[in-house]
Amino acid sequence: MNKRFLAGAGAAAGAIGFAIYNGQYPTAQLYGATICRNPGAGRRIALTYDDGPNPTYTPRLMEVLDRHNAKATFFTIGRWAEREPGLLRELTAAGHALGNHTHTHPTMPLCSAARVSDELRRCRAAVEAAGIEFSRAEGGMLMRPPYGRRRPGTLRTMRADGYVPVTWSITCYDWRRTATEAKIAERGERAAEGDIILLHDGSNLVPAADRGNSVAATQELLGRFGAEGYEFVTVPELVAA
Repeated sequence: MNKRFLAGAGAAAGAIGFAIYNGQYPTAQLYGATICRNPGAGRRIALTYDDGPNPTYTPRLMEVLDRHNAKATFFTIGRWAEREPGLLRELTAAGHALGNHTHTHPTMPLCSAARVSDELRRCRAAVEAAGIEFSRAEGGMLMRPPYGRRRPGTLRTMRADGYVPVTWSITCYDWRRTATEAKIAERGERAAEGDIILLHDGSNLVPAADRGNSVAATQELLGRFGAEGYEFVTVPELVAA
């Protein structure tokens, strides 16, 4: 086989790998800074939940969090927010933080800047219609790109619209069909000081997805880390720490 062809194929594969890593790996920062952890936060951890509000499992999560005096951050999908404005008000009244997770959960790097702005605008409108606002950190409203996927243009548009991007440092893979309470908790137990843990209280596909394992795993994580003296805080509180 032609050596020049092999070299070109290798370079192309390397470029693709580079793009995938920096565009999706949650702690990668080359395409633009994101909030993914704060190692200087001391014995604090931030639990974050995507794809709600979920009429069945978001309230159950709130009960578990309240029992442990823990606060969390919820990244809401706009079309679900339109269905559950009361739940959003309950979340913020309980001291939890709220962030934008777009209106329909698209893959943002495949969207034009205009589409990205529209997704952010529609989600924000749904939240503000409930009489509340998104939480803020580092001077911007919290926003998490669906799947964590971004490119430089995506991040520029988000920041221009007043948002600060939030990713994570610990993935629990609780959306997988094979995810069990034990598997979810085991991954979460890898967290350390200042980590941001990714979990889900909903699904982008249906408004009331089964997240019972995620709720049970949350209970396990709160008990285990709480016994070790950790505090569970919102993303703005983690950043401020």
